[in-house]
Amino acid sequence: MFRPIHFLFFGCLFLLACGCAQVTETTKTIWGSSTRALEHARADGLSKTYTCSFTECYEAVLSLARTEEEQEAKTKREEEAKKAVEEGKGTQPGQELGQEQKPAAEEKLFDVFLKDPRQKHIVVIGIVGNVNTTEVGIFFDEVNSSTIKVEISSLSSTAKRRVAKAVFEALDKRFSPTS
Repeated sequence: MFRPIHFLFFGCLFLLACGCAQVTETTKTIWGSSTRALEHARADGLSKTYTCSFTECYEAVLSLARTEEEQEAKTKREEEAKKAVEEGKGTQPGQELGQEQKPAAEEKLFDVFLKDPRQKHIVVIGIVGNVNTTEVGIFFDEVNSSTIKVEISSLSSTAKRRVAKAVFEALDKRFSPTS
């Protein structure tokens, strides 16, 4: 009856009829890497413009995120503290380090979930004080070759404000804001 070639033919016909972009976006949504909601939230996002190149600005924002090594070290410390509490030898989790002994990973506010320099955006998660899966989008628009508009959007207003505060403070120190 139906040979594999027929399935391939009808599959290609289906893709041509509905368009690849729709299929790609649906796949990204299922996979969990769609930025559609964050792009729609850009209308209510926070933005600031800086005098710098795209690469400089993009790298400056990436430097604010926790690295994989820092994330692994933090997870290991938390597991060790939990184990010590269970054995009755330690303090409560989160109390094992004094304020002056906090590692650099504790000072960083978020983890990078997605980064795409071609599409000029970064999606971060793990924002301190929010649910670990709350996504915040950081979008970069080139106004011209030496001016970048940075937009921060999220469906969570508190996560958006926290990330915007950290990102804009860091970029204000490195580059001159234009608005």
